This record gives sequence, structure tokens and C-alpha cells, in this order.
Amino acid sequence: MCANGADSRNFIISEDDYYTAFNYFGVCAANTEVEVVSFSIEDSHPHALLWGTRLECSRYTVLYESLYTHYAAATRNGGADLVLRCELYPIGDDMDYLRNVAVYTIIQPTKDGKSVMPYDYLWGTGSLYFRNGFYTPVWYFDKEGTIRQPVSFISLGAREKRALLHTRTHVIPDNWLVCNGFILPGNYVNIERFESIYITFNRFRVFLSSTKSREEAMLAKMAEERGVMMEDMEARRACGDCCKRMFGTRDPRRLDPRNRLSLAQQLRRQLRLTYRQLATLVRLPETEIRAFVR
Repeated sequence: MCANGADSRNFIISEDDYYTAFNYFGVCAANTEVEVVSFSIEDSHPHALLWGTRLECSRYTVLYESLYTHYAAATRNGGADLVLRCELYPIGDDMDYLRNVAVYTIIQPTKDGKSVMPYDYLWGTGSLYFRNGFYTPVWYFDKEGTIRQPVSFISLGAREKRALLHTRTHVIPDNWLVCNGFILPGNYVNIERFESIYITFNRFRVFLSSTKSREEAMLAKMAEERGVMMEDMEARRACGDCCKRMFGTRDPRRLDPRNRLSLAQQLRRQLRLTYRQLATLVRLPETEIRAFVR
């Protein structure tokens, strides 16, 4: 799951935004059938590796977008023109591609010029993997460097819970641990699954120093999966023409859901339109389009 940084302007404009964007990964994990394997947050966009069915991962993505967009609207003047559009990129069975994507989700802060290594980055999960023995998670340190002990969510007062979750409609399990304003990733991140992608420390180290060619190949594959965004007028015309050929009408609203999906599949095959645009054209939820259209 990744948002385009060029589109997601004003994603993070304050420290509170970082906390909220971070904690929503946990809120969404608690309210969908999706495992979070890794993630990191930059001021322009989030990216994560999720494990689950296409339908559940789509629900996770839509929930994350919705929660954060509502948060921004409530805490900023006019939402500060926030645009958050997350895309899903299925991995498939290509293990090298999976290894490139997994490490890509945690090295972005370092790669993009921040003076921090992934295992010291506060707003990502890089510090969780391939650790030997006992260590103190980065989220246990307060701003003065004092180590704080985590507490259970149920032990918080109502005001503290609201400040942590920034949502009245979704909650997390009572026994989840929180510390210094963080829903700790250890509650919901599948560390073992991430480590199983690389198996050995050395292989993980090799992929951490990602080469330019590997990254370019990965980004090209992501771009192919994302599809092409056409101008709205041209896309509607193409949709109408295709609908007329297939069903004798130019209006997808006259079709039942099954035929709307068939129309979306044909448009995807012919024009490689994005899932978001297909959902708009055929008037179906994007979660359904992502789940059933290839």
C-alpha cells in the first residue's frame, strides 16, 4: 500500500499528524482481517506491506484513507487541501520482488535524505526486525530520553483514548500496549512474517543496500499495476462505447452489479485504467473493483 507523494500534498504538517498517521496503521489492523508486515511514514505519504486477501487489503486501504482524511478535516482549516490516495500493488509469487518491496517500505526515510537509519526511525517499523536478545524499542523513549513503561489501552482514561485513536467509530483491543502516545507496533505487526521473507540476517543486509536497478525494476512493476489515469471526458466516452458494444446501452447505471464488473474488467484489459477511475466509471465501490478486477 502506497500513496503517491506528489498527490498526497500536506499529508504531514505537524508532529500530531505523524502520531495519528502512525496509530491509524494499528486501528486499521484491529478492524480488518489484514496483517501489517512493515510500514513507514514520510511527510508526503505512507507506505506499507500488508498481508491478506485483495478484498480485505482494499478495505484496510479505504479505511486508512477515510480515517486520516476525516482527521485532517477536523484538525486543519479546510483540511489544508489534503489529498490522500493510496494504491495497492499485489506482490504475487516473485520472491525477489517481495524482498525488494519489503525493504523499500522501511528504508525510505534514509533513501530520501533523512539523517537516520531505518532501525532508529520513529515513524516506521524498521527497528522491529532481526533483533538479537533484549532491546528497548524506540517508542519507549520520551522526548527527554527517559524510558517509559507501556500500559494497556484499557487502563487509559476516556480523554486519553480519544487522543490516541482520533476516531469514535473504531477501537483497538483492550490488552494492546501503548507508550508515549504510540499504539505499539508489536501489538499487530507480524515480525516473523517479515523475517521469513529474508530468512537470514545476511540476505536482509544485502537487500537493505538496494541497488538502483532493483529499485527501478520494482517501481516499473508498481507503475504497471497502478494503471493509467485518462482525462475524465475521454474515459467516460471510452466507457460508454465499451458499454454499448457489450450491453446495448451507453449508461453503466442501467446494468446490474455483475455486468458492471464485466465492463470494468474489459476496460482494465483494453485501457489499463486505474482501479479508482474504474470504480467511478462503473459506479461500484473501489473495494469491489480491486477484489474482482484484474
